[in-house]
Amino acid sequence: MSRLGRLLAAGLCLPALSSCGRDPGADAVAGNGRPVILISIDSLRADHCTPYGHQPQFAKDEATTPFLARLAAEGVLWENASAPTAWTLPSHISIVTGMAPQQHGVNVQGLRVPVGTQHLAGKFQEAGYLTAGFYSAPYLHPMWGFSEGFDTYLGAASYLNSVQTAEAITDPDTSMDGVHTNADSDAETAVQVVDQAIAWLEKGDRHQQPFFLFLHLWDPHYDYQPPADYAQRFHPGWQGMDGVDFYKNWKAGREYSPDEVDHAKALYDAEIRYTDDHIARLYAQLEAWGIADQVILAIVSDHGDEFYEHQLIGHHKTLYQEIVHVPMVLRAPGLAPAGRRLKGTAAIYDLAPTLLDLAGLEPWPDRTGKSLRPMWTGDDADRTVVFQLEHPGRKVFLKGWRQGKDKVLFQWQPRKESYRWVFDLAADPGEFKPTVLQRLAETAVGQRAFEALRAADESGLEAIKMGALPEEMVKALAGVGYVDGDEPEDD
Repeated sequence: MSRLGRLLAAGLCLPALSSCGRDPGADAVAGNGRPVILISIDSLRADHCTPYGHQPQFAKDEATTPFLARLAAEGVLWENASAPTAWTLPSHISIVTGMAPQQHGVNVQGLRVPVGTQHLAGKFQEAGYLTAGFYSAPYLHPMWGFSEGFDTYLGAASYLNSVQTAEAITDPDTSMDGVHTNADSDAETAVQVVDQAIAWLEKGDRHQQPFFLFLHLWDPHYDYQPPADYAQRFHPGWQGMDGVDFYKNWKAGREYSPDEVDHAKALYDAEIRYTDDHIARLYAQLEAWGIADQVILAIVSDHGDEFYEHQLIGHHKTLYQEIVHVPMVLRAPGLAPAGRRLKGTAAIYDLAPTLLDLAGLEPWPDRTGKSLRPMWTGDDADRTVVFQLEHPGRKVFLKGWRQGKDKVLFQWQPRKESYRWVFDLAADPGEFKPTVLQRLAETAVGQRAFEALRAADESGLEAIKMGALPEEMVKALAGVGYVDGDEPEDD
């Protein structure tokens, strides 16, 4: 096994690795010391969540997200939160850095943010917090820099910590197909992630110290494979297709009947409820430890999924509302009001600076995202949201903007004619009747969008190509004995 593989198999944190040998808790903690938990639920669209009014089609007495509903009743819910893009990697970089995709620049899988770019965990680690992250999908892998600032950062499934996965990510000539197959066949991950989180908090009574915990939960992502009892709860008696290969078969050319699509939605709902139940299990442990009311807890999603609303299935293809309208809920007793539903538009890249603000730490001054605290302490005003989506394989190149009911999608393709669509979401919530512009500057809404998108483009970092291990990572690995040194014996 390679040195990198041994490091991954050992569960050691990957970059930045400088944190691995530190003595957590040795320094005074900056800010107010409130513990912070950030949970991302992959592929969860807002309109399939209980506090956003969802009622399962075949299970009227069931709720998809009863715990999220409780959290909303005890905290703040954003009715119009938006993801800035349509797939896991760039959206999560936005979540943890407070940057829009135009700023961080990672819009295809062959890029990553520059080594040393500070993430949310790094801010908390710098302030003296214990930090840990547990993730369940390949696009949260350390090779894209997600482990920056974590004392512990681990994949829930064994394939995520394997050398094969690391090499597939870092080698541009290696296909990611095998990694995707592993991810899609890993049917239940919420239990693994929550188990890891509880075990980490228990060890050394970490839950009694200031900590930052990040959890990524994958289960609602296609394909839809909930536990059998959950599937029966949300579609009793169904005897047709199951959710395995639902997306792959569609991608291969299969068209589904309305009944089959409704069944897929029921399985999706079952996956959501399974995930919500495990978050509730984590929260019950926080209550048992007596720390629940001290924890600043936020739950968000990176994007939604499509079910033929615009003749497509899955995600990574459009920026319609079924993809970008996501849940965002925050509970912070004493810092945020209970039962407050905010109507103003906001972006998920605003969440990281909000968490820093609530913990008494200074957010980054030069990043797209800004603290959302003024939305509940002052005016519930619409924030500007910018979107970007690139999928060269599908020839999809989209930018977008939203503020309040106004939304603009701007399609551009190299050397091809582009289009500019303006939507009024109040009159056309399904986005079927755009106003088509020749130039954005033709209307006041188009001009506002143009100016916001130009400003976002001008703020960008220089994303770097994924490839061989960066020099900083090599030095960090050398520090723990796995580079330019003797390899340990096989177990």
